[in-house]
Amino acid sequence: MTIINLASQIKKGKVSPYELVRDCLYRITKLNPILNSFISVFPEDLILTKAKQSEKLIRNFDYKGPLHGIPFSVKDLMHVRGLKFTAGSRYYSDCVSNTTAAVVNKLEKEGAILIGSNNLNELASGITGKNTLFGDSKNPNDLSRISGGSSGGSAVAVASGMVIFSIGTDTGGSVRVPSSLCGVVGMKPTFGTINMSGILPLASSLDHVGIITRNVTDSYIIYDRIKFQSGSKKQNKIQLFDHKPIYPSNLQILYPNNYFLDILDDEIKKTFFALLKLLKKNSLSLKKIHLNFTEEFFSSWKKVRLYEAARIHAVKIEKNSGQLSQDVRDMLLKGSKIRRSSYMDAKTNIEKIKKEFLSVLNNGLNILLIPTTVIFAPKLRSVEIDYHNKKLKVRDLLLRNTIVFNSIGFPALSIPMNRTVTPKSILPTGLQLIGAPYHDALTLTTGIAIENLINIA
Repeated sequence: MTIINLASQIKKGKVSPYELVRDCLYRITKLNPILNSFISVFPEDLILTKAKQSEKLIRNFDYKGPLHGIPFSVKDLMHVRGLKFTAGSRYYSDCVSNTTAAVVNKLEKEGAILIGSNNLNELASGITGKNTLFGDSKNPNDLSRISGGSSGGSAVAVASGMVIFSIGTDTGGSVRVPSSLCGVVGMKPTFGTINMSGILPLASSLDHVGIITRNVTDSYIIYDRIKFQSGSKKQNKIQLFDHKPIYPSNLQILYPNNYFLDILDDEIKKTFFALLKLLKKNSLSLKKIHLNFTEEFFSSWKKVRLYEAARIHAVKIEKNSGQLSQDVRDMLLKGSKIRRSSYMDAKTNIEKIKKEFLSVLNNGLNILLIPTTVIFAPKLRSVEIDYHNKKLKVRDLLLRNTIVFNSIGFPALSIPMNRTVTPKSILPTGLQLIGAPYHDALTLTTGIAIENLINIA
């Protein structure tokens, strides 16, 4: 159930979009009451009619490309005309969208078939997948554990086969974290390379559209079709059926000796270094690096995130209608107290951090590897966990290795790290690849190469 496997079969008429959509709807009916992935699903007759129209286009030799007839979902933070819009909050309880987000329009023009919208943390303000109004989305690998968030419902939908891919948003790790915890691929492209129009913002300088799939090649296909295009769209689009992209021979893989590995579950650490050994065995060039300014990673991101969110959602605070959860209201009030001077200081620190990462990544010739999440999926409703005889906050741990790349806007890709490297573990965890700005293709092609090594290990 991947795009790369389905697309050529759909084009040849060997797989029917109608049957594929019907299968997804069946799985939603059976699994969603358990996993709590979807908030809204289009009426079945409407979706099946679209699927029939999709088949008719193929019979009439009007094949749109590899997304033609592929069912997908979106995080319920994106407007879709005629579909209920909630952003996971009572504040939008009576809202039905009268417009459609730009990214959804692009996907539908490519022939993809939208099924519905996915569960999330309220206003995308969270990293756990918890929602007091709609309930928590649950991890398909272990129902007693969180999915991660805030795009948790999207990751669950892909991991459980309710859709082939999903589109979420990522402000601090909201696509990569649930992808890591649920065992799927999560891609956050370079800041600004995908149109955010029609998506409710949380923190404008940190928000990214993100892609959730079952393998990296699928992410590459989707990214190539939803990114901002220069010149002819047809000329720029890649075809990935006959070959897979190859990374440059002079590529250097970097890994840190500090911060990202300082707090890390022992099994994840073991898996990470086993993977580095596997890469070295397969002739990839590895280099250990040391990073400065790490004490600024969390503090600068947090100030920007709270400051911008409070001003974007200022009306909600002023109305004080009681429609926001206490956690979200407290978060917005906290952000409203941050002074602009403090916000600007944080932005200055982020520029300093960005310059170091640009230097480390050598303007696009290197890729940095780190674990996506430093812990496995915690139990539902966990607030703290024990780490080496210390109580640490789940939220801080889940955000630890992702937030800085939202601050600096670099492309970041999470792929399952332990499908075969640690077969004893039933809980997945992610490997994160970070590239230089606008080197999304290199990040993805390297991800494909490493994914292939993991799968055959």
